[in-house]
Amino acid sequence: MHSCIQLVLMIAASLTLQGCIGVGAWTLGSRTESSDRPKVEQTRGLIDLHKAALEGNLKTGADLRTHWGEPDQVAHEAGKEEWIYKTKGWQWSGLILYVVVIPLPAMIPVGSQYISFLIRDGQIEAATRADWAFKAGAYCGFFGVTYGGWGCGMGTFEEKQGPTSAS
Repeated sequence: MHSCIQLVLMIAASLTLQGCIGVGAWTLGSRTESSDRPKVEQTRGLIDLHKAALEGNLKTGADLRTHWGEPDQVAHEAGKEEWIYKTKGWQWSGLILYVVVIPLPAMIPVGSQYISFLIRDGQIEAATRADWAFKAGAYCGFFGVTYGGWGCGMGTFEEKQGPTSAS
């Protein structure tokens, strides 16, 4: 009976873990990405910098203002404007240490996430997204099937980011 309880507790504990066992360290910091042909959706904050705009996507400043609302900040310079829309969340910088099954974050917020649009003659000419990303890291252990399973490794993160959600 005692061994059954131990087995049940071990199974329950293993199901609550995020799936990683080992040691590792990762750095994270600010990232900006830009595109001169962004796919801007009608929902505020939803943008894809890696796919070209399609019919039905926002292409003018008037459409952007109609669907996303007033920009949080507007900067004027030589015949163009930069419209800045803050998105939810912070830009983070710091380090995450991972010891056995416990992540130990040492991070600080260094700014807000935002999307800026360059508007010229009423048209969206370019877009830039500022957020945060993992920069580099090293690990040894089991870090899930997605991250290579068992083993050791190190390197930089050159992940392509797809569409961001509006949240």
